[in-house]
Amino acid sequence: MKPLATPARAGRRSGRLVSADFKGDSRLFFYLLGTFIARLDRERRGLYEADLELSSVAITVGLAAIEPGMRDAEYRAKHRSFDSVIGLAGQRAINALSVSQATGIPRETVRRKLKRLVELGLLAEQSRGRYVTRPGVPQRPEQTAAFERGMGAVVAFMNECLANGLVRWENDREA
Repeated sequence: MKPLATPARAGRRSGRLVSADFKGDSRLFFYLLGTFIARLDRERRGLYEADLELSSVAITVGLAAIEPGMRDAEYRAKHRSFDSVIGLAGQRAINALSVSQATGIPRETVRRKLKRLVELGLLAEQSRGRYVTRPGVPQRPEQTAAFERGMGAVVAFMNECLANGLVRWENDREA
């Protein structure tokens, strides 16, 4: 069976989730996945003026901004929770063309969305045409509450998959 994700730690035990009979359970899995995505989209609409493209642009900028750092163990340890504010210098900026390529949203639409996100105070223009998440945005109460609800949706999805036999836990010693 193929691992669905990188190995995880559960208390003192280590192991990973592995897929079960995907072919026999494919419709059930996609039903649960669709329900999960709908929950996340509802959260995204609530944070981004009911505009999923605006949300996609903001998320893409945020991910690109921290992606190089998250490959570094020290940076990852320092910034693993939202208790840590990442300043402008700790982020890599991204431009409209790169966001467009990453999301599939036309560049001119991305440009307008970036401008709107700056107006809303969610993004900062680090240099001309290059954007990062405004420091402190992830720590805003509405953002942290949405992240907590999102984590709850992730856990519910994983538990539904476990309860329905779509995945199972495999200890390292069983692998």
